[in-house]
Amino acid sequence: MASVYLCSDLKHDRKVALKLLKPELAAVLGAERFVVEIKTTAALQHPHILPLFDSGTADGFLFYVMPYVEGETLRDKLNRETQLGVDEAVRIAREVADALDYAHRHGVIHRDIKPENILLHDGRPMVADFGIALAVSAAAGGRMTETGLSLGTPHYMSPEQATAEKEITARSDIYSIGSVLYEMLAGQPPHLGGSAQQIVMKIIAEPVAPVRQHRKSVPLNVAAAVAKSLEKLPADRFESAKAFADALGNPGYTSASFTGASAAGAVAGRGGVSRRTFAITAAVAALAIVAAAWPHLFPRAESARSAVRFPLAFDSNERITDGIGTPFAVSPDGRLVVYCATRGSTASKLYVRRVDELKARELASTDGAYQPAFSSDGQWIAYVAGNQIRKIAVDGGTSVLLATNLAVRGLAWIPGGDLVVGGLDGGLMLVPASGGTPRTVTTIRPDSGETGHRWPLVLPDGNTVIYTSFGGGALAGAHLGVATLRDGKSRTTSVPGTFPLGLLDGRILFVNPTGAVMATRYESRTMSINDSPVQVSEQVAVDPVATHARAAFSPTGTFVYQTGASASQLVSVDMGGASKPIIPEERAYSGPRFSPDGRKIAFSVATSAGTNIWIYDSGVGTVAKLTTTDATSNERPEWSADGKRVLFRSTRQGTALWWQPVDGSGPATVLEGRAGMTVNEGLMSPDGKLLLLRMTGGKFNQDIVYRALTGDSTLKAFVTSTFYEAAPRFSRDGRWVTYTTDESGARQVYVTPFPGPGPRYQVSVDGGEEPVWAPDGKRLYYVNGRQLIGVAVNLTSGFSVSDRQVLFEGNFVTTYVHANFDISPDGKRFLMLKAGGAAVQTTVVYDWLAELRARIAGKAVK
Repeated sequence: MASVYLCSDLKHDRKVALKLLKPELAAVLGAERFVVEIKTTAALQHPHILPLFDSGTADGFLFYVMPYVEGETLRDKLNRETQLGVDEAVRIAREVADALDYAHRHGVIHRDIKPENILLHDGRPMVADFGIALAVSAAAGGRMTETGLSLGTPHYMSPEQATAEKEITARSDIYSIGSVLYEMLAGQPPHLGGSAQQIVMKIIAEPVAPVRQHRKSVPLNVAAAVAKSLEKLPADRFESAKAFADALGNPGYTSASFTGASAAGAVAGRGGVSRRTFAITAAVAALAIVAAAWPHLFPRAESARSAVRFPLAFDSNERITDGIGTPFAVSPDGRLVVYCATRGSTASKLYVRRVDELKARELASTDGAYQPAFSSDGQWIAYVAGNQIRKIAVDGGTSVLLATNLAVRGLAWIPGGDLVVGGLDGGLMLVPASGGTPRTVTTIRPDSGETGHRWPLVLPDGNTVIYTSFGGGALAGAHLGVATLRDGKSRTTSVPGTFPLGLLDGRILFVNPTGAVMATRYESRTMSINDSPVQVSEQVAVDPVATHARAAFSPTGTFVYQTGASASQLVSVDMGGASKPIIPEERAYSGPRFSPDGRKIAFSVATSAGTNIWIYDSGVGTVAKLTTTDATSNERPEWSADGKRVLFRSTRQGTALWWQPVDGSGPATVLEGRAGMTVNEGLMSPDGKLLLLRMTGGKFNQDIVYRALTGDSTLKAFVTSTFYEAAPRFSRDGRWVTYTTDESGARQVYVTPFPGPGPRYQVSVDGGEEPVWAPDGKRLYYVNGRQLIGVAVNLTSGFSVSDRQVLFEGNFVTTYVHANFDISPDGKRFLMLKAGGAAVQTTVVYDWLAELRARIAGKAVK
């Protein structure tokens, strides 16, 4: 409802909190009515009520002023601790109930008791925003639907609030503080659901599970008092907040509907007839009541005839990062979009943009960022930089290191602050909110072809995770999986899915292998996903290798996605940047490489069926498939020194380095592959005697190693660190190796003698990726953003760099994990991938919920 500012009261020399109502709300309320109504709360004086210092209007803005309390909210404490000690929880609840009793006796009902409105000052609770909900509601004069707000927080709403009854009594506040106490004891509110609507339905119709089902140490009198405070009918609750507080403090308290048996875990009941009557009444009446109340409860979502769609435009020098994982995240309230982008030649960084603003705000200390994810409270953004997981406050500041030495494939926050992490290989991991060593949670099943659990989505219960079960290295091998964090159990479903997006009304939203957004029923009790999904949106861009969709969804109905995907054209580019097509057809090409004689080109093409290596023969103009295995990934081709074979990374047996004769005289065979290890890149030395590899597994993590091609296959370390090394390339004489690392914060290009030991030399200045040697060894080329940069190098006496210059700039497809361009053997032209002619577009869909629900129901969208 408001923006909050920390201000200085100059007259009294003190800090105060000033709340400024949103202009759209103020316009509906009107200044005079609001000021009159809010005066009711100004007279409240109680040690557990945060007082109202002042209120009024200034330049058309409505404001009110309260003391600034140094400390935290109860929500902050619960996010950190999940459950409080029984004595502490009861004390807080009794003191809040005392404040409520005082206010009720003065004719004021709070209407919005929740952990966020309970401030803790030296451990002492103080209830904030007392009566503000009443003031807003009364001042609106029955026109709350025009404000786009629904007063009350779903988890703590009383049933009468949920059904939009006009008369709200003090017993509604008793229900809310009972709900807060339930969460302090159980670690979760009385009712959970995937959406506000689900929660409201449960509040109206479903009984609350006894708190002792979650925590046996809760005293019987406390459990009985909580149960009575959460009765559906107001008349069945305590007659006053004081009576509730007294029951909490009375060890001998029981209630007629709460026996020792029910306290121990049975569902409370009042005899067969009344219980059956209530069940039938709830089942029949709930639909009618909710149908009538729906427009009042959720006016913004349900009043929308159609969603608002608009393209997200970027600065001319701004480019969304083509990294692994979605470059987007949407805040839980749907108002902020964070994206990863480069500006000019700068490294990829995070940019935060409100959906109603034209400019984005840079988060300065996020060099190399990709895979962003908002925390559940919207205050933090986690992201990946190289092999590190870091977080940064939404308002900026210094980023915080959480974990390192990881190949991350997906991040998701758990309410409370920990993160669930998907990996390149293996199961899901947990990273503590404060940072530290990740803990493996789930285990993959290699016997079924499963290689990794990726792209996790944490459901509102904080325990269930929907993820992508990755198998076969291609979209066709990706299915949805379900896991529970507490016990690490997981199972793969039969539903083809590459990227979970969110949960709405008990349905999982996900992207399927074709790029369509689908919705399918999820049954929490059996952890099952229905295998008959319905399509709810047009295609989105999907990475055919890593399987991530370039999309993000907020439960409030904001959807951000890209179209245009990764289609490109294989082109020849001269030293001035002029290009001409080699193969006119646009496809998802990657990793093009000239053969040693320059006559042939090896490259990979990704499709939904898999990724395969192709060969273009310039002498006869033919294009032929080299590998023919579907449902696997065969990519990152490199030529053998004699030009007779192509080496490539394949996922057909783990993730290993294979090679295959170009003339078809023999099958593909494994060149380097060992249990528990992943080959990320592999190439042959110019003399054909050694393999240079980038590997993960064992004591290596994105490290560069080498081994003899024949004979002793022992891996020898070359460049190892806790950072992310990538894109190694031999000089023509085999005496030097260039590579990139992100240890400085931004990815930079280095050169070091092979096989070492020896010094290393930095080549790039303000960032660089994908280094490639000139055939004569006198120059080194690399990419920085949209620029291709050339550097003269001297290898005769040590190593030195000179004449650094930008050769050209263009819309070429790049990737830091493996050079995406090459240079011809004569050194005169580059082999590059030009972004497809259909421009990639980023679209924001705002207020999508009503349209989404209509699509799920199979109704036409107006």
